[in-house]
Amino acid sequence: MDVAARLGRQFPGRREQIDQLLALLGGADDPAPSCVFVYGPSATGKTSVVRALFAELSAEGRRHAYVNSVECFAPRLLFERVLNAWAGHTPSAENQYANYARCDSVVDFVNAARELLQGSEQAAHYIVVDQAERLRDRGAMLLTALVRLPELTGANIAVVLLSSVVWDKFRPRHGGAPDPHTVFFGYYAKEQMLRIIERDCPADEPAAFFLTFVDAIYEVFHRNCVDLNELRHLVAMLYPKFVQPVYEGQATRSEFARLFKLCQPYFAAASERLYLREISSSEWLKHSAPASAETAPEDVALAIHKISDGGDALDLPYYTKFLLVAAFLASYNPARLDAQYFSRGKGQAKRRRRGQQ
Repeated sequence: MDVAARLGRQFPGRREQIDQLLALLGGADDPAPSCVFVYGPSATGKTSVVRALFAELSAEGRRHAYVNSVECFAPRLLFERVLNAWAGHTPSAENQYANYARCDSVVDFVNAARELLQGSEQAAHYIVVDQAERLRDRGAMLLTALVRLPELTGANIAVVLLSSVVWDKFRPRHGGAPDPHTVFFGYYAKEQMLRIIERDCPADEPAAFFLTFVDAIYEVFHRNCVDLNELRHLVAMLYPKFVQPVYEGQATRSEFARLFKLCQPYFAAASERLYLREISSSEWLKHSAPASAETAPEDVALAIHKISDGGDALDLPYYTKFLLVAAFLASYNPARLDAQYFSRGKGQAKRRRRGQQ
């Protein structure tokens, strides 16, 4: 089975994107594109697919470096991690946790890359940057230097950028970066979501019954939630309560409508508290697990009351919370900087001009 077929089975609904990426990257000695821009909403498989694809290419001897812009919050960290990956170098106690080379600037990185890749300029080397939109805050020339590495080093280097931001909002303002090849990851269709969540079926549960439940959850929540990770979380939290009446003898697996009715109060509580993260998963399990309609029907009402009301905690309106936090943070700003940080327009510049006149 070839790489595309294996990855297509591993990631349902992403065969088209896998074929696009493989076609763009080509063979080990083919000229690689300077930049491939992979974008789309969150929870659409961008990172998982790209990392699995490069794991397959690494088995063929191709070198790649994966970096996350959240972890590499400074250009130096990004440069040094790339060189470590290409050189197969791991900081450890034996080398006093030293990197392959110290790179304080783009020039240092380019020189170190030239030295490292000398003699293997034709072999493709890759840099995968996740959450690449953060590169915009790391200096005006960083992104431009990355996508122009083949020109700067004379080596066969490709940069793969993963982002949830479209390229038009990502493009460097000075216009020094060429337009990349783009690969779009859209939202999953219903059938694709069901195929993915079906794999979360507990080992001791019938797959067909679990899939019927997942279908019901999708129909209840998909109008407000298209995020795959959120739906998987809701399924994991609600399925134990859905199947509980079966083990208590209140209903059989064939009585799906009765099971759905018994679990319906938890669906309402999940949409109000669990999905909006107003209650944690541990709190949900703590309040909902003891409830049983068979042993004490009032326990269900009490559990739902605790979940829905959130106990004695003070609950503020949604925007009021953010305004309160913003006011608290603003109180730590020096008073002399208030106009600079919070004023609209250029009031100070206008006052200076008036004073000069």
